[in-house]
Amino acid sequence: TLGPSAIDVELSTLCHGPHDLSEGLPLLRLAAEWLLEACDSRERFEAVNAYLHRFLYLHGTVIAGIEKPIDDDNNNSEVEVDSTKQERARFLETIAKLKKAQQAATNALRDKMQYTICMLRHFTRMV
Repeated sequence: TLGPSAIDVELSTLCHGPHDLSEGLPLLRLAAEWLLEACDSRERFEAVNAYLHRFLYLHGTVIAGIEKPIDDDNNNSEVEVDSTKQERARFLETIAKLKKAQQAATNALRDKMQYTICMLRHFTRMV
C-alpha cells in the first residue's frame, strides 16, 4: 500500500496537462475506470471519495478541456486524429459513468444514514 504523498505523486503524474494528452489521456481513462470500479464496489467509501476528489482536483482542467476540438494543424494523419477522438469519447463516457456511480453510492450511504437516524429516534422515544 502507498502512503498519501505517494498516492498524490502517482495521481499527479498521470497527465501533465492538455499538451500531454497523447500519452496522458489513456492513463487518465484507466484511472477513471479504476475509480468507477471502486465506486461500484461500495467498499471503502471515504478512501474512494478522497481519491476521486484528488483526481478531479489535479486533472479537472484537462477533463473540462477534453471537449475542445483537436488541432488539425499539427500535420497529424487522419488515423491519429480519429483515434484521438475515439479515446476522448471513451474517456468522457467513463467520466459520465463515474459521475453516476459516485452519485448512486452517495445516495445509498445517505439513505442508510437516514434510516439509522430514524431508527435511533424511534427507539429513544420508546424508553
